[in-house]
Order: sequence, then structure tokens, then C-alpha cells
Amino acid sequence: MKKIILIAGGALLFSAINIGGTVFLSQAMAPPTVAAAEPVIIIADPLPEEVFYHNVQPEFVVNFQGNSKLKFLMIEMVIATHDEEVLPILENNDPELRNSLLLLLAEQNAEALKTPEGKQALREDALARIDKVVGQHYRTDRIKDVYITRLVMQ
Repeated sequence: MKKIILIAGGALLFSAINIGGTVFLSQAMAPPTVAAAEPVIIIADPLPEEVFYHNVQPEFVVNFQGNSKLKFLMIEMVIATHDEEVLPILENNDPELRNSLLLLLAEQNAEALKTPEGKQALREDALARIDKVVGQHYRTDRIKDVYITRLVMQ
């Protein structure tokens, strides 16, 4: 009889320790409660400005002087702007734009265009020429960038 009482008492003690440990650990692992927390305001980065592209079509094919003989250059350009109002200006004044760019391309040196620096200089010069044409019909500083999408020299 004493053995049964000891076994039952041990089981009861074991159960009490088990229940107490479970309650203690569940409270310790529970996330802390915050009473009436103030709302968190997340300030997101502003969205980038929308970019509009104008493909100058058809591509340019220009003769220009190389080191020893006459060479030709075929180039495609894309104009980028943040101002959507520039797109119709570019389309409506396409002959003037193409003339200005053809004259610029005919001035180029084949050796210079072989280097990344020469291509970058051409992009900058083209941007200035395009901005000048746009400025005559709208406003200056509207062109974001000029991209060369294809360039072949022979």
C-alpha cells in the first residue's frame, strides 16, 4: 500500500512539474503585448520618374572618312525623356532632327568611335543636338539620355 501511495504521489508531482513548466515556457515564448501602440508610418522611397522612349527610325547610314578610305557607319539611336510632351515634338520635327544627327555622324572619326570614350562622346554630342532641336520647338533640358542601340562600321 505504501508503494502505491508513493507511486501515485510521484506521478502527481511529475504532472504538476510538467504543467508548471509548460505554463512558464509558453509565457516566456509568447510575444510581448503592447498596449495601444502608436501606428507605425513607413515612408517609402519616391517612385522614379517615368521614362518615355523615342526610336529614331529608320537607322542612320552615313559615309565618313577613315584612316585610308571612305567608310560607312550604320547606327540606331533611342532618345529618352521624362517629359511625355517631347515625343510629339520629336515626331513632328523628324526631318530637322535627322538632318542635325546626320551632320553630326558625318563628322565622326572611325578610330575614335572604336573606343568606349568615343562612343560616349558621340552620345553626349547627339544629346546636345537633339536638345537644341527640341528647344527650338518646345523647351530645352527635356532630353534625359540618348542610347546607341546598334552601331556598325565598315
